[in-house]
Amino acid sequence: MMSLAGCLVTHPTETADWTVEYPLHKAAAGEKGEVRVSQVVVRSPYDSLGFVVLRSGGSMAVDPFNRFASVPSQLLKGPVEDAFASCGKFSTAVGSSSAASVASVAEVSVSRIALDCRTEGSRKAVVSLVVRLLDRSRRIVSESRGEGSADAAAGNYTDAFSKAFIAAIDAALKGV
Repeated sequence: MMSLAGCLVTHPTETADWTVEYPLHKAAAGEKGEVRVSQVVVRSPYDSLGFVVLRSGGSMAVDPFNRFASVPSQLLKGPVEDAFASCGKFSTAVGSSSAASVASVAEVSVSRIALDCRTEGSRKAVVSLVVRLLDRSRRIVSESRGEGSADAAAGNYTDAFSKAFIAAIDAALKGV
């Protein structure tokens, strides 16, 4: 456990599972029509149950006491759909298994979801992602990046990772 010293203040007696949430709210129907969220991909090594911890010196570790309730590529599917439904740019958002006819398809690639402990005395949840919007011919019509971070020092990782994800996805959706 010494490998994570300086980042994790307390060591729980058992493993804690955390989630990521997006506050679904009703937005006015947008001009872009319907969208299908076809995939949410999380780049390795971040698509793991255990939190990836970024450490000073450039190394990484996996937190043995805190983990996501599911691997991030699965965990983020619902929040991504909620973000598309709430952003106000689309009339509706459906998941990849929907048979609905849609005007566009979205792909989300998460390049980082981690606990950043590279700065002495700091613990932040960080998320970086890209949203690609494709037309019916599967051509990319727009691509936008977003990043978010949130203080995680209090140890409420659902809150911290949710805030970081919200900031990243909202920033990316502004550009599509």
